[in-house]
Amino acid sequence: MTGDWLSRLEGHLVGRQCEIGRRETGWVVNLVGGGGIALPIPWRIVADGRIAFANEDDGHKFGLPAPVDGEAKANDLIGSRFITGASVDSQTADLTVHFGNDLRLDAFNNSCGYEGWHISLPPERGGMSVVAMGGGDVAIF
Repeated sequence: MTGDWLSRLEGHLVGRQCEIGRRETGWVVNLVGGGGIALPIPWRIVADGRIAFANEDDGHKFGLPAPVDGEAKANDLIGSRFITGASVDSQTADLTVHFGNDLRLDAFNNSCGYEGWHISLPPERGGMSVVAMGGGDVAIF
């Protein structure tokens, strides 16, 4: 999954901040200044070489005094960090968004038939839409 589209997409993501939120159909990474990444699939945040939060952790207690607030936890981890890079696996269309060398968000394209993540950028931010297709392909509009 290399090519002009990936370089163009990365060019529109790098340097941007984001906020992670829950939606009825999954999660979304809202990009400051417009656009977003829909995550109706499994995803996780890796910090300092360890899984720091995964979408399935939301609402579980894990022996803590209160259930994990996934939205708050994800935003605490990402904080005011800027996107420094993005990549898409050429076989599976898994997405990785980097926030420096020690923090990343991984989204797993986990179906041979259903669409996975979806990145939307408005016209003033590149005007492109990228969808992880079932089976590992990517569609660019």
